Amino acid sequence: MTNPKAAPSSSNKKKGSNKTQSKQSNAKQQQSSNKQQSKSKPNLATLPPIESPNDYPELLESARSLTPQESREELLECARYGETDAVHAILEIHHAKTINTENSDLINTADSAGNTALHKAAANGHENTVSLLLCLGAKHIPNENGATPLHWAAGAGKHVVCQILLDHFDALSASAETATSSSSDVKSLDVLLKNSFGRSALTEAFTSGNTETVGVLLNHDSAEEEKLIGGIKKEEVDDTGDVEGGGEPKKKDEIVHEFDFSESDDVTRNGEERSVLIRELAISHPDNPFGQSAKDDTTGLSIWCASLIMARWLSSPSMRSRLQNKHILELGAGCAVPSLAAAVYSTPSSVTISDLNPETMDNIEHNIGLNSIKQCEVAACTIDWEDEATYPEKKMDYVICSDCIYQKDIVPLLKKVVLGTIKETPSEIDNNGPSFLYVAPEGGRDGLPEFISTMKSNGFKCVKEEFASESYRENPLKSGDEEECFLHFHELASTTYVLYEFQKC
Repeated sequence: MTNPKAAPSSSNKKKGSNKTQSKQSNAKQQQSSNKQQSKSKPNLATLPPIESPNDYPELLESARSLTPQESREELLECARYGETDAVHAILEIHHAKTINTENSDLINTADSAGNTALHKAAANGHENTVSLLLCLGAKHIPNENGATPLHWAAGAGKHVVCQILLDHFDALSASAETATSSSSDVKSLDVLLKNSFGRSALTEAFTSGNTETVGVLLNHDSAEEEKLIGGIKKEEVDDTGDVEGGGEPKKKDEIVHEFDFSESDDVTRNGEERSVLIRELAISHPDNPFGQSAKDDTTGLSIWCASLIMARWLSSPSMRSRLQNKHILELGAGCAVPSLAAAVYSTPSSVTISDLNPETMDNIEHNIGLNSIKQCEVAACTIDWEDEATYPEKKMDYVICSDCIYQKDIVPLLKKVVLGTIKETPSEIDNNGPSFLYVAPEGGRDGLPEFISTMKSNGFKCVKEEFASESYRENPLKSGDEEECFLHFHELASTTYVLYEFQKC
């Protein structure tokens, strides 16, 4: 009943950097402007018409032939790909039979990760499918990681779906409050509700880069201004017990990923396969992740997919040979995936990993310790792009950075720190000039064209500007778990990334 499979839609996460005040200011202005406008009464979702009436009888016959298990599987798949008529047919035939059967609560059936048909339709922006599911009683429930359909729709920048979800449950809540037998479990949605990684739907909307989606969520009553300004308390240490061996206590809402960025079986050291361990933390104030100043920016506590592409690039055979005995600096490193990959898969002389936020720097130190790198010097370094006194004294052969440009006023700052940290001339044993490596999504970044233009002049030449290969966008988890990869890095496979190399000349 499903069409040929297509990649699900997803968002392009934006990596924070040293200049974030303008974006937050714009969001606050948008929130203030939106909430000053009068709001219309929220409406329940409306039942969409059958899209292909002539074909619908055949869909009903196909639905009748499905077993209970098949109907659950088909429902999830059809919702994912927006096959609204097929969803309607499955529910018309099987949903009425769900009471006291193995197909109980068919409309809210979930896959192994707890994702429902509403999750899948919302993530892909299928407005009619979402409306149909809501009209027929679909619940807005979280998956195993606490992410709701609203989280997924917001992260994918699907502002119309976000509005449908918010309006529907606002209307249901209002009806329940006035009914004589109100349903206490019917409530309005909360755009600040966090998943297990500390990310709210509003956080996901910010990182999607879709201003309309941000506006829809900011305009909702649950986006209370005092909560946005106050943020969320910093992560607390889990007091459930000490870590075995007297190690560091585990923090709440953390996950450690094991990545394998190798391209061939020969990437071993001392006969052992190599991998990179990275701890990712929940953003400490997710609904104001950029903070009041650059130092408050906690977006680096999360892993952004551009950094995975950079890690693949640095771990490729051609780059591994180039990095031997070189000095490497990563700017805006966040969780430090690329720089640690360079240290694990190659033999550089030194790797310096930098950011500005104190929590991010603590996590960088933690991730350095996780990987026990002995073949080269690896150090964390706090760098404020505006303050040259914080720059390392040692000049670098390679300066790397992943998706740190999202507005024009960052362009001169990034150019400044690159010029202030990279070597002026190539080494005596290498004819290639010192290089600045950059990875970013193909579009959707304000200021990126200006940055690329300025980097192609004033002492640099662009020697590489090409799309990342398909292999760079493959699942990087050592476990090979595709569901886990989609859960954490769902935009990796569906976003086009560009690799840039600028050499000193």
